[in-house]
Amino acid sequence: MRTEEPTTLRNRIVHASDVIDRWLLRVGTTEHRLIGLSILRLVVGVCGVEYYVSDLGHRDMLWGPNAYISIADARGTLPEPLTSLYFWSHSELWFNAVFFVGLAVAALFTVYGGRGLTFVHLIFMWSIYDRNQDVLEGGDNLVRIILIFMVFAVTNRYLTPRSKSLRKRSFAPAHRPQWRYLSTSAHNIAATLIVFQVVVVYAVAGYYKLTGSMWNTGVAAYYVSHINQFTMFGLYPSAMNNLWLGWFVSTFTIVVECAVPFVIVTRRRWLREMVVAGLESMHVGIIVCMGLVAFGLIMIGADFTLLKDSDYRNLGARVRRIRQRRRRAATGTPVADETTAQERPKVLAHATATVAR
Repeated sequence: MRTEEPTTLRNRIVHASDVIDRWLLRVGTTEHRLIGLSILRLVVGVCGVEYYVSDLGHRDMLWGPNAYISIADARGTLPEPLTSLYFWSHSELWFNAVFFVGLAVAALFTVYGGRGLTFVHLIFMWSIYDRNQDVLEGGDNLVRIILIFMVFAVTNRYLTPRSKSLRKRSFAPAHRPQWRYLSTSAHNIAATLIVFQVVVVYAVAGYYKLTGSMWNTGVAAYYVSHINQFTMFGLYPSAMNNLWLGWFVSTFTIVVECAVPFVIVTRRRWLREMVVAGLESMHVGIIVCMGLVAFGLIMIGADFTLLKDSDYRNLGARVRRIRQRRRRAATGTPVADETTAQERPKVLAHATATVAR
């Protein structure tokens, strides 16, 4: 018995060491969720540009040195270490320079991405957010956290003019393997933290809805629709006056949000895709019915990070197959049997083995 116990302990240590080695190999050699993070960069960038442009004509009243919220009052709402570029001077020239440079950085970040531009965009967005917090919709809270993580992530591998060249460069032999390992590890850790943050948002929101009496009884959607501040048109509250429709919207929201933590760990791709599609439809409804455009777009961008790169490639393959079938149907070309195409290598191998005999 005494000889078996050290052997068992040794085996456990070896197994734990193998698990850690595989995890380190996975973290440091392959970059994950590149497509989802590229979509997130695009959406966050568009929201940043929209934030600047939507009140371009009212920028002096909202963020200028003579805005209705003075620089001193705005500075007083922040903890001592935090500051804003808009606090550094009362000059109109300085204000306009910071504003339009921030707009240009947001546009460049949207188009090109990259860690350097992400860091600069982070500084300008935090600055304009902290200059006037009255005009924020709530999505800024998530953007502040996500942008910090995005500084360490690769967000320009897709959906940029340089995407193809960047992907080719990533497959080329590294001149400094240790730097590539550190870069890949930083990306994967940042991607994991972004996904974790999104999961926490939905888990907490789903838990509070699940334990709240208004959501459980299905009347929450009705009361939300009758808040004038968040009602875009009269059809929305009229639709929520229907008992069954209001109950369905409330229940659907609870189910989809509570399902997010579970679909992250599931191997069922279709379930993950269905939940993400449900989240997107929910936020499209928030944009259309409640007018929270920036909040809805930011959450939609965050939802795209819940899907893996393999999920996007599978969706792309399905779209290409549908297009091919439609093209062949339009031209009258017979559609090849996919099952036969998949079994063809097996038939060829069997024939080769028969000839060899």
